[in-house]
Amino acid sequence: MRDITIRDIVSVVNGDLLDKISQGKQTEVLDTVINRISIDSRDVTEDSVFVAIPGENVDPHKYIPAVAKVSKAIITELNEEEILAKSDADFIPDDVAYIKVANSLDALQSIGGFVRSRYTKEIIGVTGSVGKTTTREMITHALQSCIPVFHTKGNMNSQIGVPLTLSEICDEESDVAVLEMGISEQGGMDRLTKMVRPTMAVVTMIGVAHIEFMKTQTGIMEEKLRICNRMDSDGVIFLNADDKLLWSQKGKLKVNTIYYGLNPEADYRAENIRFENGYNTYEFVHDNTRITVNLTALGIHNVRNSLVAMAVCDHMGLDLMKAAASFENFSGLRQKIIQSDKGYTVIDDAYNASPDSMKAAIDVLCDLNVTGKKTVVLGDMFELGPDSDKYHSEVGEYIAALKDNGREYPDNLFTIGESSKLIAQSASKVAGINIKTFDDKDQLTEELKTVLKPGDAVVLKASNGMKLFDLVDKII
Repeated sequence: MRDITIRDIVSVVNGDLLDKISQGKQTEVLDTVINRISIDSRDVTEDSVFVAIPGENVDPHKYIPAVAKVSKAIITELNEEEILAKSDADFIPDDVAYIKVANSLDALQSIGGFVRSRYTKEIIGVTGSVGKTTTREMITHALQSCIPVFHTKGNMNSQIGVPLTLSEICDEESDVAVLEMGISEQGGMDRLTKMVRPTMAVVTMIGVAHIEFMKTQTGIMEEKLRICNRMDSDGVIFLNADDKLLWSQKGKLKVNTIYYGLNPEADYRAENIRFENGYNTYEFVHDNTRITVNLTALGIHNVRNSLVAMAVCDHMGLDLMKAAASFENFSGLRQKIIQSDKGYTVIDDAYNASPDSMKAAIDVLCDLNVTGKKTVVLGDMFELGPDSDKYHSEVGEYIAALKDNGREYPDNLFTIGESSKLIAQSASKVAGINIKTFDDKDQLTEELKTVLKPGDAVVLKASNGMKLFDLVDKII
């Protein structure tokens, strides 16, 4: 943050100061410049404001007496007596701005929105059920080939992560900002757009992630599309033309709608997709423009992700040849392809999972050019609501259909977890795939060590809570 004082913060969050600043110190304390926000008591600095946001397991209010020895500004939901009761401390230091608010998360988001209001350049919001992070990274990568870009770091796409990201948006010179916006419940997008107010938006696809909280895919789509609610008539949204639900919105949105994908009716299209000279190669097509893109990332889904990055660059009038060339060295994937010391390839995609992303991971494995066998390791998917069993079964049916349709299919399918047994059960409808289920990660690890040989490839995919990533180090 730049040029923001404690006085500004008190005003922005509509807070009340606890009576802990002596009369002679009021001006000095309130005019203190704040350069950053901290929500972790362990990384508080003298120039930070500490925001105490109660969590499910920890209430950071108990750390306020210790934090106040370092920071001059603290946002709290509690008064002095309540803070002391939480912390078991005898006192909280004087001459510190304890800013009492009704809700600390609301206060954090108000600060994020305030800093964003000072940013005068384009802001691109990226959302969708699958592929948000990779798409964000690809858009950033393509734009950076031409102009300076501010962008979301890591997984800071949540109700807490977005305002923390926004608080830094003016800290460095940039011509555009690319912000990932993730939601898990109804009303979440409204809160994010109130802060971000994107001028452009990208929606990758509508899957079933978080359907437990939003009931239907249509409900998920409606929530995602709220990303354009605070745009004016000049706003632009890029939608995946290969997603049936998003395609159904053609001509229905209040903002300028641009479609991208493999659909021949899309405004921006990927044609002649092939694996060539070690690249995922395709032709970027728009009106009379046709440019070859050589992409380091595998999978049709990544063709779409890079395609919309190219589309954004074109819409902004940037050099498409530079943008296309940038993808020859793109490496910003959560999905990691690792060559093990034992001569086989490990695709580590274990950080998250939904039915659509599982199918995409299976496609990446099947399209991989290796001399040996291919193994899929899948774990349970969470937050799929009452139809969870159906969605797990669908993944198994997808694997079975690969073989039935004469496509490349995995030699081995190993599942771990109760729900993923349904994947194995559905996939077993066709012969020729070695299928085993496991309840124990150690047993699965030993099986993999036995099965994997030089020239083989294996992909690991599950919801983060399954901690399938624990296996990666053990098998490489």
